[in-house]
Amino acid sequence: MQPDSSDFSPRTLIIGAVTFLALTIGILVLIERIGIERIQQTIEDAGPLAPLIYIALKTATYVFAPLTSGPIQLSSGILFGFVPGLAYTMIGEVLGGSISFLMARYLGRPIVRRFVGEAGLNRIDNFAGQLGGWKALAYARLFLAAIYDFVSYAAGFARSITLVQYVLVSTFIGLIPTGLFVAAGTSLVEDRSLVLVLYPILGALSLIPIAINYLMRRRQASDTEKHQLH
Repeated sequence: MQPDSSDFSPRTLIIGAVTFLALTIGILVLIERIGIERIQQTIEDAGPLAPLIYIALKTATYVFAPLTSGPIQLSSGILFGFVPGLAYTMIGEVLGGSISFLMARYLGRPIVRRFVGEAGLNRIDNFAGQLGGWKALAYARLFLAAIYDFVSYAAGFARSITLVQYVLVSTFIGLIPTGLFVAAGTSLVEDRSLVLVLYPILGALSLIPIAINYLMRRRQASDTEKHQLH
């Protein structure tokens, strides 16, 4: 699957990085002002209602694209710890993505447009044309986590991918990027120096599609030039 250059331009990357950093700083400030013990005690007092609300919110970020999900993943590590936070996040992501998949497959474009808008639908159409099977979906799940909500709708439009394939890829491949985000959130509480390790990894993952896109475009340009010469 070749990422669209409009989704991975330097300007888009810079804006995304600055936004993510600003939200992270905001979370740190909130922790300092309220106190992590008080926050976690509130979550504990809420009982099962807290994870249910979180899962519902995470599900909504996939259905109502493009609601941002990165800060929510970070907050799960802060609120619940790594293992429970990862479990709740994965449930929300797979559930929300499956709903998006089924809406696209069985309800069609008019309904999807209501949830993502016209611009979002155009982006989904672009992804749908590139999803040739589960391997392309696995690539998208690993490297395009920030826009996997759109990819989930696209997978529903792409008849080459079944619901079972979507769920399996979203679950097992998704553990890697989602685990990194949740771990980053957990590190904000347990050992903030880990952020210095985790954030470069997250940044590297976001740069891989850009590098692949650049190399593929250079190769296409070279092939076109050779064809014209012949």
